[in-house]
Amino acid sequence: MEAVSAMSMDRLFGKIKQLPTIPQLLHELMQSFNDDNARIDQIAAKIAMDQVISVKVLRMANSAALRRGNEVTSIEQAVIRLGFNRLRSVVVASGIISSFKAPPSFDKNKFWTETFQVATIARTLAQEAKVLDPETAFTCALIHNIGELLIQSTLPEEAEIINMAIQKGSSRVEAQREMLGYDYAQLGAELARRWNLSESFVNAISQQLDPLSHDPVSKEAVLIRLAVFISFAWNAGVPAQTIIARFPKPLADQLGLDPVSLAGQLETLHEQGNALADLLTQ
Repeated sequence: MEAVSAMSMDRLFGKIKQLPTIPQLLHELMQSFNDDNARIDQIAAKIAMDQVISVKVLRMANSAALRRGNEVTSIEQAVIRLGFNRLRSVVVASGIISSFKAPPSFDKNKFWTETFQVATIARTLAQEAKVLDPETAFTCALIHNIGELLIQSTLPEEAEIINMAIQKGSSRVEAQREMLGYDYAQLGAELARRWNLSESFVNAISQQLDPLSHDPVSKEAVLIRLAVFISFAWNAGVPAQTIIARFPKPLADQLGLDPVSLAGQLETLHEQGNALADLLTQ
């Protein structure tokens, strides 16, 4: 990034009165995706000390979709029921949700429902392609839109002007660049940097709008782009077979992905995304 841009990015972040912070627990969990030696018992003990997140984890572990036998009453049992990687994803999701205080005019339920749909799809794409850990893909997709949250929660007046421009036919990216000098992907990547997240998360967010224009290509960014494409088309009422027919082949080829294998899963993926949003935003 050139010096002029860096300065104006600093100025923009300087205008943000209170930068969202992520709890230490969340930071450790984000780093642990790259750590093969992460201790499950230590992380479970830390999660158990956070009352709000513990309640959501237990709710998730006891949800109808996962119910098998006895009720889960401890974080250790939740680790067994959910699996360590899934547990990490749930905690990260819950922590990100509580880190942002969006204004009443922002439809946060719609935002998180769509975000969880994208994350659930990204996880499945990663499983199909076998090129990335599915839960890392889920977490990358979960935070792909934090730049949008940052704008909505900390720059409400600018967000209002951007929304008006969108209603008049401007694209979201164009309106944000016009108003702020940056779009949500650039701002999200800068926030991830300031949170000291790993380079793979930063690159996934910054490159998501046009992954193939970067070298090397971030596979996480490709996954986000494909997951957003599927989610947007599905929410617009495009039939599954049409989505598959119009699948962006250059992106799919990056992952060695055969879109035909996804056709039967689209409806289920959206239901899972909706259910996850309901569980974690309550």
